[in-house]
Amino acid sequence: MTTRHFRWAKAKLAGALVLLTLIGWGSWQEPSLHEFTPTTEFITLAAPGLQPGAAARQLQARALALPGVTACALRPEKHLLTLAYHSAELSAEELQQRLALSPLPQSEATAAEAARQCPVPPSYLQAIERVRFAFNLRRLFVQL
Repeated sequence: MTTRHFRWAKAKLAGALVLLTLIGWGSWQEPSLHEFTPTTEFITLAAPGLQPGAAARQLQARALALPGVTACALRPEKHLLTLAYHSAELSAEELQQRLALSPLPQSEATAAEAARQCPVPPSYLQAIERVRFAFNLRRLFVQL
């Protein structure tokens, strides 16, 4: 009975030590303000045949009315529409479908982009940052 009790106590102590280590690691630095806001992405869409005037203002109003779109810049003389949007609320494909526009064709990858990059996928790094933010107790005292 005492051996079982001793093992249980060791397991609780190890769990508490792991929890305190995670809280210490998470709270080591102050949280960045960007962790309190949703991720904003940008997309530039081609709007062929768009002319300055009422049609351009109507397209801009339609784009701004979409959920998740935070900003819209329209260049009718170049037939371009650039949007800032929250990717958690609206994807790039949904934007293209709802506005019936296509994205700008991407140029060939430059040598710098094709060069070797970090082998760890960005999603893993973001997951680690989310865990660190979850254990950061300093975020509870941030005044926005």
